[in-house]
Amino acid sequence: MHMKDLLLRWDASTDTAEMIAVALGGHHGHFPNGAALRQARREVNNHGGQTWEGWRDAFVREVAAAHGLPDPAGLPWWDVHVSTAAAVGLAALTTVSDWVASDADNFTYADISDPVAYAKQANERATIAVETLELRPWSLPASFAALFPKKSPRPVQTVVERLTADRHEPSLIIVEAPTGEGKSKAALQAAAALINNLDLTGAYVAMPTKATSNQMHEELEELLENLGDDRTKARLIYSNAGEYLAELNITPTDVGRDDPDGSDVQAKEWFTRKKSLLVPLGVGTVDQALKAAIRSGHFFVRLTALSGKVVVIDEVHAYDVYMSTLLDRLLAWLGRLGTSVVMLSATLPSERRDELVAAWQSGLLRCLPRETPRAEPFTGYPRVTMAGAGKPMVEAAGLSELNTGRKLRLTRVADDDVVDWALNHVADGGCVAVMHNLVRRAVATHAALEERIAKLSPEERPRLLAINGQLPAGVRHAIETELKAAVGRNGKRPPKMIVVSTSVLEQGLDLDFDAMLTDLAPVDNLIQRAGRVHRFSTAPSRGEAVLAITGVDDTDKGPRFPQYLHTIHAPMTLMRTWALLRERTTLDMSVEVSTLVDAVYGPAEAIACPIGWEDSWQAAAEKLANQRRNNEHDARLMYLPHPTTVTHLGELTMHGKSTKNTRQSRKR
Repeated sequence: MHMKDLLLRWDASTDTAEMIAVALGGHHGHFPNGAALRQARREVNNHGGQTWEGWRDAFVREVAAAHGLPDPAGLPWWDVHVSTAAAVGLAALTTVSDWVASDADNFTYADISDPVAYAKQANERATIAVETLELRPWSLPASFAALFPKKSPRPVQTVVERLTADRHEPSLIIVEAPTGEGKSKAALQAAAALINNLDLTGAYVAMPTKATSNQMHEELEELLENLGDDRTKARLIYSNAGEYLAELNITPTDVGRDDPDGSDVQAKEWFTRKKSLLVPLGVGTVDQALKAAIRSGHFFVRLTALSGKVVVIDEVHAYDVYMSTLLDRLLAWLGRLGTSVVMLSATLPSERRDELVAAWQSGLLRCLPRETPRAEPFTGYPRVTMAGAGKPMVEAAGLSELNTGRKLRLTRVADDDVVDWALNHVADGGCVAVMHNLVRRAVATHAALEERIAKLSPEERPRLLAINGQLPAGVRHAIETELKAAVGRNGKRPPKMIVVSTSVLEQGLDLDFDAMLTDLAPVDNLIQRAGRVHRFSTAPSRGEAVLAITGVDDTDKGPRFPQYLHTIHAPMTLMRTWALLRERTTLDMSVEVSTLVDAVYGPAEAIACPIGWEDSWQAAAEKLANQRRNNEHDARLMYLPHPTTVTHLGELTMHGKSTKNTRQSRKR
């Protein structure tokens, strides 16, 4: 209240005075709204009188003078306008400054009889504190050759490098290409170019799961080591990243102390609380970014922490309606703050691509998503979409030799024959994966295989591994390491191996199997899974690439799926996928990906209802529509207002929500 009154006396407009005062007052996490301010004014009234008011005014002016700033009372405040975006940044700056300055080890109480001397000393300590916290800009070479000197760029990487080389405006880039085309490296190169061109501070790489975050963290650490950058560390950021690092006997770099042997409590806290996104280079789950779009305490710190970076979002197709709705609102705010975003997907429906671009541009252009310019229809694949302040452009990219003409044979396997299929496919050697949608199905298959394998002679027994999302972090990491050593890039492949998993193998892990059996899943998930078959080599000596589908029984009235599968995948999406694939015998990964995905997720008439399925088809369609409405409604209760509609900062934290609600809980 005092700051608002003071600014008004300095001839600031009412809007400017209130915007600045509320931004500063929000440093404890929530912005006071108009009602709260009026109530506080009534309760405080004129406490302290003119004497106290004079002291406060003098204190503000003395602090400014101590830092060598002009007398604020003489500045042209009537000409100052503070936008909502600027106020969000001011609130974050105030909050982080308060956090840093509250460290009693770096900022001890001192005699302030000489404010100028005290300010000089405080500035010196602040410089040390910020350096200790590693809050410094980070950049890396912008060319692909400099980043990855041992790699030859693939077609999609060449297109991305050309489009970003002279890009000097905030941009949204969407890279769509099959698995194995190097999308992650293309994203890092794009981030490097934008960081250099726009003078940004770093990057945050958002992954769909903790497992993919762990793998990307390792890849970034390896990249930094290869570049000889020993000052920067890739920070692993998600809810229990500290536990994962502890399992690996890795202690986070100490934060806030000069003594490297001191307590690491602050360092561990850095990984899990609101400050984590401030580091120059972070990698973690997409949830950590989505929290910036939720009406919650200190959301503005998270949002501002992302604003000076390039935000990379991988596997963007993997998010359901609820998460996608939150993501759209995050994109609107990132656009409003001029934050560049790079998004990656192998299987993104065209309609969804347009929605993502419109969401980001609506923030940048300060309009509603429906008012943004639209790109011309484009059916080519792979493709790179580039959006800025003007009309988005889409450019085709070629395929690498690995994916050119790449086909898989599709087969059907009954549930009762899954174990036989796996054992038969490794009888003469080979590494296969059996992927189920539900943990209970994976556990049952693993147990049945164990029983059968125990009856085989030692020379006949394949190596058997199981992995799912319910394993403890350390156990899961050990299995992931074992898998990468066996069927990863440059892995030493065992003579025979069967891996039983849930969808954790679908994303992120760079693995290559000779064949795969999978439960029926939505077409985009199936394509992702198929990308783990002959991933690194399609040499004729490996034989035919096979994708077998189980977990679906045909009946006269439509397909029947395993119990509880509806908690993972919408029956309508499964039915549309099965209607499209059930009579197919091949899947051409080089030309059919985009067409298949657009058919399943496109207009209702894109896939005709098979004869006899009418009742179940209609019921599933209605259920999906209701589910989407409910998910969108739930997300709207959580997220920030669109930046173009905000009239008071208090709206942004009013009815604050828990940041744990970035996903809807599901049974697996």
